[in-house]
Amino acid sequence: MKIKSQQVYLLLVILTIMAIACSKSSTDTTPIVATCDPNTSFSKTILPLFNSTCNTSGCHDGPNAASLNTFQVVHDNASQIRASISTGRMPKGKTLAVTDKNAILCWIDNGAKNN
Repeated sequence: MKIKSQQVYLLLVILTIMAIACSKSSTDTTPIVATCDPNTSFSKTILPLFNSTCNTSGCHDGPNAASLNTFQVVHDNASQIRASISTGRMPKGKTLAVTDKNAILCWIDNGAKNN
């Protein structure tokens, strides 16, 4: 009888742990509503973002990757930048804030203007 009660107790503990684990989602499924300002400024918004997240030591400031510190380079590589950011390949080892990611994608989607 003692073994059976231990088995029942163990089963209850396992079921309780499973119930707790299954009741809490590990990912936030709340949809992100992005606002896209078609007047996002390269000089005031995009370039400062690249300078703080991309043009840092070992990333886009050296010989291995295009330096993203001028409009022309960023504009000429806009489609590649868009793909890298939207797939999460860039920035390596970091995560862009959703608002920063949306600002860059919005700027590119609205013609990547030099403003």
